[in-house]
Amino acid sequence: METVPIQEIEYRIRSFQGCLQEMELDGALILQNADLFYFSGTIQSSILFVPCKGEAILMVQKAFERARYESPLKHVILAAGRGQIKKVLNDFGFLGHRKIGLEMDVLPINLYSRYQQVFPEFEWSDVSDAILRLRMIKTPYEIEQIRRAAGILHKGYMEIKEIIREGMTELEVDGHLALIARREGHMGVLRMRGWNQEMTYAHVLSGGNGAITSFLDSPHGGRGNTPAMAQGASFRRIERDEPIGIDYGVGINGYVADQFRTLVIGELPDELRRAHDFSLEIHSLFKEEAKPGVSCADLYHLALKRVQKTGLKDHFNGYGEGKARFIGHGLGLEIDEYPILTPRFNQKLEVGMVIALEPMFVFPGRGIIGLEDDYLITDAGVERLTLTDQTVIEL
Repeated sequence: METVPIQEIEYRIRSFQGCLQEMELDGALILQNADLFYFSGTIQSSILFVPCKGEAILMVQKAFERARYESPLKHVILAAGRGQIKKVLNDFGFLGHRKIGLEMDVLPINLYSRYQQVFPEFEWSDVSDAILRLRMIKTPYEIEQIRRAAGILHKGYMEIKEIIREGMTELEVDGHLALIARREGHMGVLRMRGWNQEMTYAHVLSGGNGAITSFLDSPHGGRGNTPAMAQGASFRRIERDEPIGIDYGVGINGYVADQFRTLVIGELPDELRRAHDFSLEIHSLFKEEAKPGVSCADLYHLALKRVQKTGLKDHFNGYGEGKARFIGHGLGLEIDEYPILTPRFNQKLEVGMVIALEPMFVFPGRGIIGLEDDYLITDAGVERLTLTDQTVIEL
C-alpha cells in the first residue's frame, strides 16, 4: 500500500498555514475525509489541528495504529473523545488560541454545535474556500496519480469496446467496467463535495436513457435501476445505430481521472455525428485558448458563442431542465473541485490546475453525444492527460 510522501504533507500544511495567517486565524480543525487525507495522508477517524505556526497534530479517535502508519505527521495522538481533544490542544499549548477555522461548506450543523459546546471560547471562521483554492493547484505527485488513473480509463475503453454486444444491458457493461477498474487498482469510490451529490464509477447510457434527467449536477444522469440511486445504467438493452455514452471515473491513491466517450454499434445518425464533431471542436478551441491568466468564465463564453453558431444551443450540455451551467470542472481528491468553467467563476487559470472538459449534446428520446477529457494547465497552455482517441468508438 502506497502512502503519501512526507514532503507532500509538509508542503500542503505550510501553504495552508500561510492562508491562516492571511485570514488572521490562530489555526483550523480539519474534519472532512478528503481534506483530512490531503493534509494528513489518512482518513482514519481523526481530527487534524493545523496551527497558524508550528506543527500540526492528528488526534485519532479510531484505528490509531493504522493512522500512525498511514500519516507521516510527527504528532499522531490517540484522542478517543472530544474532551480528550481539548486536553491534547492544551498539552501542546494551543488551547489559548481563539480564532479557529472549520470546513463550513461540508460540516453538519449538529457537529458544529457540538464543537461550539466543547470550545465555547473559540471564535469560528470558514476556511473551506481557502482549502479548495489550495487543492486547486496540483503538485507533480498529484498529477502523477491522475495520470495513472487516466491510464486505467484508457485500458477500460480499449477492453470494453471488445465486450459490448447488441442486446447486452447497460448494467452488464457497467459490471465489466467495474471489474476492469478494480482489477487495475481503482480505489472503489469517487468522492464529491457538493451537498447530496453522489457518483458511481461509470455511467453507461444507451439511446434515450442518455437524455433522462437526474438530480446529479451533470449534463447527463440516466435512469439507473432504482430511485434510491436514480442515475447511471439500467436494465435497458443496447441497440444498433444509437449512441452509447460511457462516463468513466477511476481513483488512484485518492486522485480521480474522468472521461466520457461516445460508442456505437453500427452508425450514428448524421445529426448526432455532427454533434460529436462540435464537441471535438470545443475541445480544440479550449486547447487553443486555455493558458495561464485566462478567465474560466471567458472560456465558458467562448464555447457558448461557438455553440450558438451550430444551431444546437438548446441541446448543449443538457436539454430543458437538465441543462448544466458549466462545461468543465476541476479534478483531484474530489470530482467536483475548483476551478469550474462557468460564467459565475472568474478565477484565472494557473499552472497546475487539472480540468475535466465535458461539452455534451443531449437529444430527448435519442441520447447523449460528446467527449470528456482531462487537461493539465501548463506554462505553454494545456496537456491532455486522458489518452483515448477523441473519436466515436465504433463497435
